[in-house]
Amino acid sequence: MNTDAQTFRTGGPPPLPPSPRSQTRLALAILVVIPTAILIALILAAAVLLARSDPMESARAEVLQTSQRFAVLLTTYNADTLAAQREDVLELAAGRFRTEYTTLTGADFLAALQERQADSKGRVLKIAITSLEGDDAEALALVEVTTKNKDLPTPRVEQNLIELSLVRSGGGWRIAAVSIIGTIG
Repeated sequence: MNTDAQTFRTGGPPPLPPSPRSQTRLALAILVVIPTAILIALILAAAVLLARSDPMESARAEVLQTSQRFAVLLTTYNADTLAAQREDVLELAAGRFRTEYTTLTGADFLAALQERQADSKGRVLKIAITSLEGDDAEALALVEVTTKNKDLPTPRVEQNLIELSLVRSGGGWRIAAVSIIGTIG
């Protein structure tokens, strides 16, 4: 006969089953501990990935995002949104471009666009970074621009190839120069 079985039989009464209260505590502990452990593991994994992320890839992503946002802002406006659009463009502008754009889009220019009921919508078709070194970057954007006004009620669609020069400042990437390289349409 098995000595463990004999010890159990002769060692006293069998153990009592766990009480419902202790089972509830155990289930509650499992429901809290396991998700907490998983959450901690996910946070640690994210921290490791962030620590290992390539700063150049991060800069590339920021340059692409800023370039795309700027290209759309520059080419999208209507008579009702001109002042807000101008402020949004200037928020991303730096250096010589900021000065030139401020001068170009003064009160007379805005009044002329409002009087003509200008409406323009830009959509980035393709965008690429052509260079990225330190705090300087260049990007090329192919932007489809649809325009109309009171003299041109049928929308005109053209594609503009726009070169953007960017600089990194304390507030992120800013547009330092804009050149329209060519237009199709």
